[in-house]
Amino acid sequence: MEAVKISYWWIWIIVLFCCIIIPKRNKLYLGIINRKKKGKKRKMPQELIKEFIGKVCTIILFNESFGVQGKIVAVEDNWMKIEEKNKVRLINGDMIRDISILPEKYQK
Repeated sequence: MEAVKISYWWIWIIVLFCCIIIPKRNKLYLGIINRKKKGKKRKMPQELIKEFIGKVCTIILFNESFGVQGKIVAVEDNWMKIEEKNKVRLINGDMIRDISILPEKYQK
């Protein structure tokens, strides 16, 4: 009779483990995965970029090893218009990794 009581306790422990602990653990794990997948799209901060308008800058993009060097002419939505020496470029703000203003002697 004593062995039967002990086995019932083990059955209850296993049932509790399967019904309460495992689903909570899976929800936590799925929550982490879903957060990574959902990732909100970030827009380029226009307030900060507007300070760079009219200045000669070096813009480094994610997919290029070298940067784009030119004067920032305009910023609209998530796009920047850059004037280089002999061409004009439009750059998507999502692709920008770094922007740095060149020293005063390069400003025209």
